[in-house]
Amino acid sequence: TINYLFHSTSRDYSYLLVEEEERSIMTARISSQKQGLRSPLRRRHLSLLAVLAMGSSRRVLIQAYINSGLPAHTQRAWLQKLTDDICLSEPGNLSQEEIHNAPMLMSAWAKTPKKEESSSSGKKGKERAVAVEGLLKRMIDERRAGNTNAIVRTEDYNAVMKSWVNSGEMNAAAERVEQILRNMQDKFVEGDEHVQPNAESFELAIEAWTIASDVDYAPARAHKILEWMNHLYTSSENDKAAPNTNCFHLVLRAWASSGKLEAPIMSEHLIMWMQHLQQQGLESAKPNTMCFNTVMAAWLKSGDITAEKRIRQIFEFMELSSRKGNTDIKPDSSSYNTVISSI
Repeated sequence: TINYLFHSTSRDYSYLLVEEEERSIMTARISSQKQGLRSPLRRRHLSLLAVLAMGSSRRVLIQAYINSGLPAHTQRAWLQKLTDDICLSEPGNLSQEEIHNAPMLMSAWAKTPKKEESSSSGKKGKERAVAVEGLLKRMIDERRAGNTNAIVRTEDYNAVMKSWVNSGEMNAAAERVEQILRNMQDKFVEGDEHVQPNAESFELAIEAWTIASDVDYAPARAHKILEWMNHLYTSSENDKAAPNTNCFHLVLRAWASSGKLEAPIMSEHLIMWMQHLQQQGLESAKPNTMCFNTVMAAWLKSGDITAEKRIRQIFEFMELSSRKGNTDIKPDSSSYNTVISSI
């Protein structure tokens, strides 16, 4: 029955799915019988089969398949088939459905399956990033070929950046993500409002540098992107580039984990900058407990002779502020643990 459903409703890619689907569902069935219940994995498989049996559009099939919980290599093979259908076609020939499917495929590629995260630093992570970028380039080529329906948007660029962040390529990925971000801003300045970088765009670029552990200048590069983000917002060059707490915390974490001599000082400067922006009315940049904890962690890791004193002073400031009503920076268990560790 399973074999019939795939061949009768999805002929184009049945050869990729039938054997793996039967094996996966059979495994789930046996497991369920042993446990006396129907596993969530088997229920997702059956839901996918129901969608296929209904003869749904490819857009619905893509979403159903992404959420199916199937093995990562099976999902990847299916995504590759749909990606090739789009990327290998001649520019100007994409259907409306293929144009609508492309962003969904980009988003699907960018989401690294849990089972693949352990190996994302290898070949598979890079393959995913290249596939997403290939889809983006194909959409750009389609637009240049005269198809006005092919519009590349900020979300599509963000999917490309996210795929590189998850690729495990560290410095190479960070360089590429920053290059994409700057290209987006240039296009926006030139008049393409569809690709205006937003807070997520900058956050992804900063995150890419925070995990680029193969170069010692990564924290400084993340810091520079944050400064550029603030400049674009305050100069009214990009009203979606307002610095936020998440972006600041990523940079704080980068400095704190770097072990650099200047890390505690840079962390404190960042906190003071956040407080200054908040006083100017930019609530999105207000510091929270996690930010202050990260500054204390930077001091703890530094081994500086003044670290214990400085950690205690920061902790006391957090306590005093919280008693005055600023519960956003109320000390938590991590705060107390850092203080105790510094003694």
